[in-house]
Amino acid sequence: MPDTDTAAEWEVLNELIGRIYDSVLHPERWNDTLARITGALCPLRWESAFILWESNNPPRARFVAASGLAAGIQEIYTAVYAGAHPWSRKFTRYANGSVVDSYDIVTREEFYESEFFRNFLKPYGIDRLIGVLLDRRGGERLGLMLPGPGDRDAEKLKRGLRILAPHIQRAMRISDRIASLELAAGAARAAADAAPFAIFSLDEQLGILAANSRAARYADAGFIRLANDRFAFTHGASQKKLLDLAADPAPAGLAFQAVNEAGAECPVLAARITRQSAQQIGGVQLGAALVVTLGSAPGETPVVEIDRVAQWFALTPAEARLAVALAAGQTLQDYAALRAVSLNAARFLLKGIFRKTGATSQAQLVATLARLPTLRSGGE
Repeated sequence: MPDTDTAAEWEVLNELIGRIYDSVLHPERWNDTLARITGALCPLRWESAFILWESNNPPRARFVAASGLAAGIQEIYTAVYAGAHPWSRKFTRYANGSVVDSYDIVTREEFYESEFFRNFLKPYGIDRLIGVLLDRRGGERLGLMLPGPGDRDAEKLKRGLRILAPHIQRAMRISDRIASLELAAGAARAAADAAPFAIFSLDEQLGILAANSRAARYADAGFIRLANDRFAFTHGASQKKLLDLAADPAPAGLAFQAVNEAGAECPVLAARITRQSAQQIGGVQLGAALVVTLGSAPGETPVVEIDRVAQWFALTPAEARLAVALAAGQTLQDYAALRAVSLNAARFLLKGIFRKTGATSQAQLVATLARLPTLRSGGE
């Protein structure tokens, strides 16, 4: 091949390699990437390409990406022919990374006698396949398949696939890894958002790396400031505790009460953990060094301790829990939902609270509890 043709072919392949790795970050672009591969490397009338997982026992198939397939082809193949035709049965014997020409694994005569050809491919003029074995997992194999008419020269296609195959393999492995990490991260986020308190992950300078959906309410209540993606307690003594914890590299835990300007208290658990890190191109990315939680129940910033409220007003435990929840900003409906009780049951409790505390409204009840500083546990 003349040098100019070789240079041009490498330029095409380099562009395709870039698209392959771009599809890792944008999986929706795989179909377009396959179309680019067929357009750049395939002979005339070779217009289809697809990536699929396939198994012979039991016979099944699952398309990952496809380009140039007629409507309904994927469904028919999956339902009728997956894992049960000559190409599929003989393709499985080859090693990962192999570029396989169907003309080398089954004779034309044998293939022409198959139901797969006579009832499925013949109307489309397809009797040849160039495929790449990409991966195997749990009895399934992942392959890139490019079918077309056999009366064309497919050498350029096979030559190009030998260059692209290892890049597609790596791209698929990277894609699997990213998907696994995203699922794990999504599960972690969901669990954090379902937690009955605010959760912050911080670096050593108290920069906020992550926070769950409950975090903002504690800033609104005046317990913390979240300016410039940095975490700070509004209570000076609480902030000093956290800074001292961050300055000590040894793993340790700390429990205390933060206080806002109104004198309300919020329980805090802070932990100094071994700092997380992840390798990346150009060095190491450092992660969380501190985990801080605030609060003790959904929507609840305890202002007074339940048992002391119960003792002060002779409330039952259930009445005391409701009184403290209302003082912390919950509605009667919130409390009923979180405690899995009926709204009528919550109203009945509230009547008992009003009778014992002398309050005649929820607002008056909250004000009554806020005037009981001696009932708050001793934060600094």
